[in-house]
Amino acid sequence: MHLNHCIRSLLIIMRKALYLFIAAFLVGIVATIAPVLAAGTNLIANQSVETASTTSTPLSWQASKWGTNTSNLQYKTGGHTGSRSLYTSMSAHTSGDAKWMHDAVAVNPNTSYTYTSAYKSNIDTEIDLQYTDTTGKVFYAYVSMIAPSSIWGEVSVKFLTPANVTKVSVMHIVAKPGWLQTDDFALTATTAVPVVDQDNYINNNSFEVAQNGMPAAWYKNSWGTNTATFSHDTTGRTGTRSTSVTMTAHTSGDAKWFAEATPVTPSKSYLYRDYYKSTVPTRVAVAFIDAANNYTYQELANTPASSTTWSQYSATFTAPAGAVKASVYHVIDRVGKLTLDDISMYVALPAPTDPVIPNASFETAAGTMPANWNQAKWGNNTASYEYVNAGRTGTKSAKVTVSNYIDGDAKWFFDPIKSVTPGKQYRATIWYKTNVTPHAVAMLVMADGTERYFGMPIAQPDTNSATTWQKYSDTFSIPAGAVSASVFLFINQNGWIQTDDYSLTSYSPNGFTQPLLTMTFDDGHEQNATTALPVLNQYGLKSTQCFATSFIEGKSQATINGVLAFQNSGHEICSHTVSHPFLTTKLGTDLTYELQHSKQYLEKITGQPVPNFASPYGDYSAAVNTEIKKYYRSHRSVDEGYNSKDNFNIYSLRVQNILDTTSAQQVSAWIAQAKADRTWLILVYHRVANDPGPYDSYVNVFTDHAKAIKASGITVKTYNSALDEVTAQLP
Repeated sequence: MHLNHCIRSLLIIMRKALYLFIAAFLVGIVATIAPVLAAGTNLIANQSVETASTTSTPLSWQASKWGTNTSNLQYKTGGHTGSRSLYTSMSAHTSGDAKWMHDAVAVNPNTSYTYTSAYKSNIDTEIDLQYTDTTGKVFYAYVSMIAPSSIWGEVSVKFLTPANVTKVSVMHIVAKPGWLQTDDFALTATTAVPVVDQDNYINNNSFEVAQNGMPAAWYKNSWGTNTATFSHDTTGRTGTRSTSVTMTAHTSGDAKWFAEATPVTPSKSYLYRDYYKSTVPTRVAVAFIDAANNYTYQELANTPASSTTWSQYSATFTAPAGAVKASVYHVIDRVGKLTLDDISMYVALPAPTDPVIPNASFETAAGTMPANWNQAKWGNNTASYEYVNAGRTGTKSAKVTVSNYIDGDAKWFFDPIKSVTPGKQYRATIWYKTNVTPHAVAMLVMADGTERYFGMPIAQPDTNSATTWQKYSDTFSIPAGAVSASVFLFINQNGWIQTDDYSLTSYSPNGFTQPLLTMTFDDGHEQNATTALPVLNQYGLKSTQCFATSFIEGKSQATINGVLAFQNSGHEICSHTVSHPFLTTKLGTDLTYELQHSKQYLEKITGQPVPNFASPYGDYSAAVNTEIKKYYRSHRSVDEGYNSKDNFNIYSLRVQNILDTTSAQQVSAWIAQAKADRTWLILVYHRVANDPGPYDSYVNVFTDHAKAIKASGITVKTYNSALDEVTAQLP
């Protein structure tokens, strides 16, 4: 049985006292496995429709149609993943639509959700929502039109739930002759978005209530020289009513429907929204009324024509001094037609601000220490700390120097700040000088007081870093249950680091055309051919096996056959050095041998190219990467995170590390995040066995992982195949 070598980047520092490190930081290591993120949980049951309720219906799904049309809804054999999918066809249409509907799921009001699915179609289709509110009333909302796709594509839309909703069902509808096939559905909460602080100000906002032939609480008005007719229509975007203004002649002025003026507060901001159809561009203005009934007007953004589909208009305005009421006018001022429905006006809350790090530039002192900062070290070394009277900006910075190093690390870190949001991602920026290679970590404090650590990419200082300020900037995630966070650079060898000007900013990744998942396995565990391989093959999952060749070369034919068993089943073979060393300790011909010979040997026994590399312990530096580039297409580290267009580094690919405590629920949460952001998720496994060590997986738990991956519907590719797909999308 091989020693599990590939430990997350925090463990790199334990070259001479690995087990001491594990004992000292056990809580921190285990804590990198976050609980299931509520924001990432897929709310749709039977999301790949593999489980049947009847021969014609999947469990937790229903066929639905209305109106006058000829449609056929099938529970189809074959799909994007697995063996089943949903199919809707329509051969004739006068009115209504047809669609498959998942069971309504519980949702929170004023919360952002992301819906994704795989689809093929030969027509434009539409995503709509069926809501249920707290009174049991059912109402509907339009989300987006979806273009045809002759091959499997991906729908990904976001929507914000209105106030007072309790349930939603997302509907992908067919409303004209043609067909639609769908599979692999996901609905996940992202973050609560506090858009408003009270109910809609607009009465009869969907025009459903009529009074004396008019929509109740609404008025019509025209001025100038024009000919306009007003109608209370018997169709609408939601419900059965809307309003229209048709202008057949125009010299001057405008015409509009407008609601009763609503009370406003000076200096407070308001969010106005409506849905409209128009054959011509239109205008929007807000009328402010003071206590003496005087009117002032403010033009808002204009709207383009949208003659065939409902479009949403949205604008924010601030009430001026003296205003006591306001009314928003969506007007037509040229020959054409304007139709309105679903009007809303809310008090708008300020957009969330980025976290503020107190004393981020060390300028404020608390005695002889910088205020809000802490010194920390562990292990066997000597650390000295300085509050330096010079900085990148201002007149202060902080420095730590390590000598007599045997093990451990030393650092400055700021007081964990509470202004972070679970489920969000942030970019940390730190400026530094150093004469060594620093490591970066996000420290997360949980509600129960425990600490968790997020290993970020290793800093790559230039050769002049001892005299010139360097910029470190990278991203990390806040797990569910975290209440505060700090980020720091630490050193784990003799040398020094000086830091200044810390910041945290909100981060949203720039995703690829679809989310991807790659399963990698490190080291040379021959038993994986009998434990992991059958499970992978059972669920149709192709992996990448990264071998350190000292575990294979010169061993029995059975060991070599284990490697070939993976290759023969369509899995990729990847290099993981010869002797599994810390690569930053190797120089010259020793480093060349580790990189080159492992590649040569694996290519010899497999007869296939071995283009990709994974570093032992995730230990690398700029110099090591320079050598890796001579032999390999890429380098996979053990730095934590997701790979996206904006952070893509083919020689430092990010991962999520699997421990013996990693649950299938955690894997599902990682997948949900990757699907929401369309990023590339790489998982790092080691040995799969019934007697696992800290970095291994139980066979039954690994089986649960495979089930969860398959059920998620995410596209699973080998390391090299995923690289082909994502690199083609890079600038």
